[in-house]
Amino acid sequence: MVKLYRCSLYSLAILWCSSALAVQVTGNVDVETLSLGDSLTYTLTADANLSDDALDIRPLFKDFIIGNLQIAHASTTETSWTIPLQPVSAGVITIPTLKVADSETQPVTITVNDTNSNQISYTDQSSPEQTEALEPVHLLESQISAESAYKNELLTYTVTMAKRADPENRPTVIPQIEGLKIIPAGDPVEDKEIFADHYQETLSYNYIVIPEKTGTLTLSGATLASNNKQISDEHIIEVKSVPSSFHGAEKEWLPSAGITIDERWEPQTSYAKTGQPLTRTITLTGINNIPEQIPDIPTPVITDVKVYRDSAKDEQQYQNGMLISKKIIKQIFVPEKNIAFATPVIHLNWWNTISDRPQIASLDERKFMASIVANNTKPVANHATQKKPSASTQFWSNLLPKILFIAGVVVALLTPILAILWYYRKALRTRYERYQLWKALKHGCLRNDPLLAYQALLVWASQRCAQPFTCLEQLPFYAQLKTELDELQMACFSVATKEWNGRKLLRQLARVSMVKVKPAPKSPPDKFDEFIC
Repeated sequence: MVKLYRCSLYSLAILWCSSALAVQVTGNVDVETLSLGDSLTYTLTADANLSDDALDIRPLFKDFIIGNLQIAHASTTETSWTIPLQPVSAGVITIPTLKVADSETQPVTITVNDTNSNQISYTDQSSPEQTEALEPVHLLESQISAESAYKNELLTYTVTMAKRADPENRPTVIPQIEGLKIIPAGDPVEDKEIFADHYQETLSYNYIVIPEKTGTLTLSGATLASNNKQISDEHIIEVKSVPSSFHGAEKEWLPSAGITIDERWEPQTSYAKTGQPLTRTITLTGINNIPEQIPDIPTPVITDVKVYRDSAKDEQQYQNGMLISKKIIKQIFVPEKNIAFATPVIHLNWWNTISDRPQIASLDERKFMASIVANNTKPVANHATQKKPSASTQFWSNLLPKILFIAGVVVALLTPILAILWYYRKALRTRYERYQLWKALKHGCLRNDPLLAYQALLVWASQRCAQPFTCLEQLPFYAQLKTELDELQMACFSVATKEWNGRKLLRQLARVSMVKVKPAPKSPPDKFDEFIC
């Protein structure tokens, strides 16, 4: 009995101490009855110095539009949150329980009067237009990346809606416009931001818009799936025709933020033998292009060499507001004779939408030398020689077991090395690709070709940082090499002709310390790995 009494006292003492240590939170509103469209102020006060994010306001998103939250630390033992709230519907509404550190607030009930119906009933000049004006506003917004573009140039179109506008989170309705191709891009993005002058949850849908004809095109506003009366702003797009300074034909017109072409050979050899297949993998990469816009590479015709197409596939990834597309083509070359041959040069004309000038992506020819194949003819031995083995035959017959033993030892030693090389084959291939990109950049600098070096630098930095760049100012090492990069940019885009020394930029790039960037959100695996010189 005495033990039970003591345990009860200990339990009461523990409960009293825990209640004394818990944070005490009080909440009150400045008004308990208001009209729909008006706002109230909800003030929470805690008797402890807490962090700004100790309060979880997410339960308020259901019934209220949240204004500018203010946080104050009046003393070292007090923290207060002042929250402007605007109810989204009429009736009796309960401000739910909110969590503050290890405590919870008490729910508060308010009354919201619907004054719109009374105003309509007592207004003699009420009309359907006035009734529609009472619908909630600021639930849908849209924006487009540019209002002037070339034909077939890719634009990004973003539609943002207040999440409370459609509880089922259905996508917005985009009208079909003649002359505009509209394609959804990526998954919707949820966020909490200042939207229509209030802090609330939003849902953004991204689209790719491609004008297919010149002239003035009007992109009508998007609507909500739950309420077609909510319409975003319309956008007028001025579509320009193919400029006369474009090098290629009109059917070859390709506007892009960046086009690169690269190849990889397997096996890595410059010698060809009859019947030995050589595989060439060509990768064309376009920034702000859909895969259908990237042109195909025709299969070359080479005398005494059988060439056929093995496979082709398209890849695309929407990241940081940019669409990166790839076309991967495999070609097989099988020499029919011991000859020397070369693959033809590939030139691809495209229009740089960033610098607004024509450019050419090219792939140099690759030469293969003929190799000499020894004849497998054997001399006919006479019967006299076959009857009695010669001294040399006996020598080789005695030496052959030793050679086989040594060969077995060598194979046993090489097996783990080959296994390690096979395991790291992807890393070795990636390192080779990195070397090729740096080699292209070095080639442009040594030739003092600013345009070639500019394009190669953007591609190299994009692969190096796993993040696409479209201008030099976005490069993470821009501050370190500002003088050299500004000289490169002036040489590329200045009207006046200026001689540019690429060796200076190359020396600085070799010593630059790359700033690590924050990795992008995880997406399906992509072979667009970072490049390291």
